[in-house]
Amino acid sequence: MEFWNNILQLPSRCLLNKKITKAFFKRNFDLTVSERSLLDKQIESIDWFASLSPENTNISTYSDPEVSYEEVQIILADISVGNLESEHAKVAELIHKNIPYAIFLCVYNSEQMVWSTFNKRVNQKDASKRIIDKRHFTELLSLNKCSEVQQLFLNSLAFSQLDKTNLYQLYNNYTERIFALQASALNSTFLVRTQSRTETDMLLLERIALLQQEIVSLSLTAKKETQLNRQVNLNLQLQSKRSEMAQLKLKIVE
Repeated sequence: MEFWNNILQLPSRCLLNKKITKAFFKRNFDLTVSERSLLDKQIESIDWFASLSPENTNISTYSDPEVSYEEVQIILADISVGNLESEHAKVAELIHKNIPYAIFLCVYNSEQMVWSTFNKRVNQKDASKRIIDKRHFTELLSLNKCSEVQQLFLNSLAFSQLDKTNLYQLYNNYTERIFALQASALNSTFLVRTQSRTETDMLLLERIALLQQEIVSLSLTAKKETQLNRQVNLNLQLQSKRSEMAQLKLKIVE
């Protein structure tokens, strides 16, 4: 576990190093057939690496009618028997969905890792449950040799660099760093923004992703179109969407 704390640099009093068994999930949660199969066939082990609470960090809790941050859990899921690229999102969904706390999760295999945070709201019908709003993932990172930007991301996860106003702010810091890594794809620069700026840029990045999907779809349609007037119309739409996407990218990197 030394490898992970070299990245996170958490106070020793926060470290747990406990196993979360597959039986725990099967016994306590109403899993689907595919989730049980995921547990049995893709997940090697799940480690409850650390727990951040007011008692061991002196960081206060935060709650309002929508969210509750009483603890932040650090969990590691080893899927060395599976395919990280295709399975990490499913594994993350399984863990984030069923454990109601805020979780900074790393899904990894023998060569790579993916970190994630999920935004969760309090279920108004059952306060013990959470509703997932948004999911944030890093790209695949090497366990052995990261790029310069990726290493800056890992360095930024050190506990000493996080906002300790309350556990909500601390957890948001993890998300802000994930977004900074995502945004670095646009200008090859790792820059952690303020929370308000990050929230704005996240919306821009979501719009860019949607535009990319629309451009791919329109391009395929344009290639198949045989009528000239329709081809012209489709190409004009493509030009407009590409222009909008370029403007949005400029807003993120400025």
